[in-house]
Amino acid sequence: MAEVSNEIRNEGSCASLKVKPLQYKKFLVISLGTGSQQHEMRYSADKASTWGLVGWLSSSGGTPLIDVFSHASSDMVDFHISSVFQARHAEQNYLRIQVLSEHIYKHLQ
Repeated sequence: MAEVSNEIRNEGSCASLKVKPLQYKKFLVISLGTGSQQHEMRYSADKASTWGLVGWLSSSGGTPLIDVFSHASSDMVDFHISSVFQARHAEQNYLRIQVLSEHIYKHLQ
């Protein structure tokens, strides 16, 4: 959104649209996810408190440290964009579509 606003301000090519930077109600944003993990691992604080370095790298058949970082990235982007649209009173103009990867794989086979 910042890049689009910069283009509007710098280029002036959207003058006919009567859109000013940060007028989020004039934009419709659809965020498409690439799918989430098929079997989402859940880790409890009680279990994690007993893990050492090796436990964070490999525990319960998963890789907790990598899982936390990979899931946090997409969640944080969604949370950030959603919060910005809410702050601009344009929450109806933002839609996140996230498909579970198991559904994607079924359709590709």
